[in-house]
Amino acid sequence: MDNKETEAAIFDQICKVNDLDPQVIKKEADGENVDALIRTAFRHRANALVADLDIESGSKNGSLTEGKEYKADGDPAAPSFTINEEYIRKTYSEDKAEKIIDALGQVQLPIQA
Repeated sequence: MDNKETEAAIFDQICKVNDLDPQVIKKEADGENVDALIRTAFRHRANALVADLDIESGSKNGSLTEGKEYKADGDPAAPSFTINEEYIRKTYSEDKAEKIIDALGQVQLPIQA
């Protein structure tokens, strides 16, 4: 497998383990850049997981912000999703913070990078 095929396989695996439609993510990412695709997949999954939690933060639409509640690295060689617990605990009530952290803990990484 060449590098492009490996990167595409990583993206497909992230979509599969997070129950995401790769075509929806590709359309939302508006391109084929694998880093952007992976980051979009993580963002999409994170927001879907907290959609029912009725969060109200700095965002108007109740969604999370990469770089605040979490950090996503779309590098296909080592994709990562890190929850920023400190920010979440400072920004939200204790109850909501726990729910958000629990929900974000369900974002899955690929089995093999």
